[in-house]
Amino acid sequence: MSNSTSVVEELLNAIPQLRPRLYFKTSLTALSHAMEDHVLAGAGGSLVIASFQQERFYLQEANRYLRIAELSDHLYVLSAQGTSFTSRSDNYETIAFAPDDALVHEWHLVVISPDYQACLICRERTSPEQLDGPSLDQTRRFEGIWTQDRYVTQRSAEILLHRIETYRPDIEAKIAIAKQHYLTPLATPSERLDGSGGPDPFTQRLITYLQAGQYKLLKAYQEQEAILSSMVEGVVAVDNTDRLITLNKAGSRLLMVNPETVKGQSIQEIIRNKDLQRFLQQTRAA
Repeated sequence: MSNSTSVVEELLNAIPQLRPRLYFKTSLTALSHAMEDHVLAGAGGSLVIASFQQERFYLQEANRYLRIAELSDHLYVLSAQGTSFTSRSDNYETIAFAPDDALVHEWHLVVISPDYQACLICRERTSPEQLDGPSLDQTRRFEGIWTQDRYVTQRSAEILLHRIETYRPDIEAKIAIAKQHYLTPLATPSERLDGSGGPDPFTQRLITYLQAGQYKLLKAYQEQEAILSSMVEGVVAVDNTDRLITLNKAGSRLLMVNPETVKGQSIQEIIRNKDLQRFLQQTRAA
């Protein structure tokens, strides 16, 4: 029942003119909340399809979707099956997909109403299992499409509804109503599907600022990793009076000193970098 084909790939195959972009998690969170808020602000009668990679990500937003359900009869939420997340019809339709479905690596949100439409169709570039800590979590990168083009949004909804049907054949009649109401008639393809039409200038600037901030955060993290890597490779031996005995090449490059001229000096005199000083203190305390 699972599907190894990426929804992003399906959309790009259906509309080859589309050009995917790279997004950080914080940008996707901001865009998703903006789309959800539009529904919560009164865009009643909307079709809303949201796909979460894991149950824990869904639980962080569960209260928002309970509120959206009060405004929409066609709310479909997908996630990998978890302790409390199963396929059922309650306040809204939940669809638990298999752990080997390509959806486990993707982030999707589609909203279609009579006067508004937008879709966010993305897949993660790195595996969530590689994450270590909240700061790195915010630098997770996704590749995909965000647009307010009605044709692209309808095609995205069509792909996701088909995926839902494979898991929930019991709601096939309801899905048929959703297709009739929101996907018919199918909009005419835009001449600027490559993204040059894009969102409005203000929204585009907002995304640019968000992305720039995350690139700075990622760069800082990479610099920190480089320092830690050098620390691991560097060998510094001191005696019980904290005077330098041995310093290998990696250690001398890290401290930017000549190992021959600093031998016998106090390690506190040699190390000027505060991060290295803290690391040395922590290492010796351990």
